[in-house]
Formats: sequence, structure tokens, C-alpha cells
Amino acid sequence: MNSIFETGASTGLEDILLLFLAVSVIITDLSRHKIYNLQTYPVMAAGVLLHFWYAGYQGVLSCCLGLFTGFVLLLPFFFAGGVGAGDLKYLAAIGALKGWQFVLWAMFYTGLVGGVMAFSLIIWHGRFLETMKNVWKIIRSPGKMDKKVEDPLYLPYGVAIAIGSFLAMVMI
Repeated sequence: MNSIFETGASTGLEDILLLFLAVSVIITDLSRHKIYNLQTYPVMAAGVLLHFWYAGYQGVLSCCLGLFTGFVLLLPFFFAGGVGAGDLKYLAAIGALKGWQFVLWAMFYTGLVGGVMAFSLIIWHGRFLETMKNVWKIIRSPGKMDKKVEDPLYLPYGVAIAIGSFLAMVMI
């Protein structure tokens, strides 16, 4: 799939930028539990410039659509407290660089990877039964969800996004 460059003028530069971004996000998300603006904003700007260079104003509009799509996909999870602002901006940067179609596929694969990571984390920490009880409580009375968890597990979702994006690059 050619990023958002509908003209087919993609040079692969956006793939290289995406891989560099993914590596830097994996490092900071694992070591500091952070994804920095300094990582995401330059990639968003590069997406705008690349799209303008290869497709003019239409490319910029497409870039903005990709950025918006990436942002909106994680917004409900952000408001629910499931992901941080860095994750949100990271997916938006991917959308700006690769386009709305790619970011949809990246989010699909990210969901699969994130699910496997979450399940593994729950099993590793011996919290399967506790988690299932909490899920049952949410199903029984969704409006009465207790947002405070005594000992929350940290899932580096930036890593899931990076792996999901890589899978999208390979699979589509």
C-alpha cells in the first residue's frame, strides 16, 4: 500500500521515518513509560512536508486526514484512562506519515498485539482471576466502574502500536 500518496509517488522515506520513530518510542516507553512530543511532532511535520512535496495541497489534506484518523482512533481509550497522550500523538504521527488507510490497519494489528500483551501481563503477574472478576463487575453494572485500581499493571502501549504498525507495513 502506498502511504497516503494516492499518486503512487511514495519513496519509502516515510517507512524509514516510521521505523526510526518506532524504535525510539519502544526505547522511551519501556525505559521511562513516556512518549515525548519531541518524538511525535517532528514526524507529523515531516508527514505534512512529504505529502506536500509529492502531492501538493491534496497531499496535505490527505496527511491531515491521516493525522485526524490516528488521533480519533485512540481518543475514547485516552478518556477512559487506558492510554496516555503520548500514545494518542504517536498514532496521529503514524497517520500523518502513512495516511488514514494505513493507520486503520495499524490500529487493527495494534489491537491484536495489545490484547496479547495485556493477557500475557495479566498471566505473568498472576492476576487472571482478579481481572476476570473486574470484567464481570463492569459487565454487570457498566455505569459503576471503579476507576481506582490499587496496584495497576503498566502496559507499554507504544510498544504495541510500534509492533502493530510494523505488522501493517508487512501485511498490507
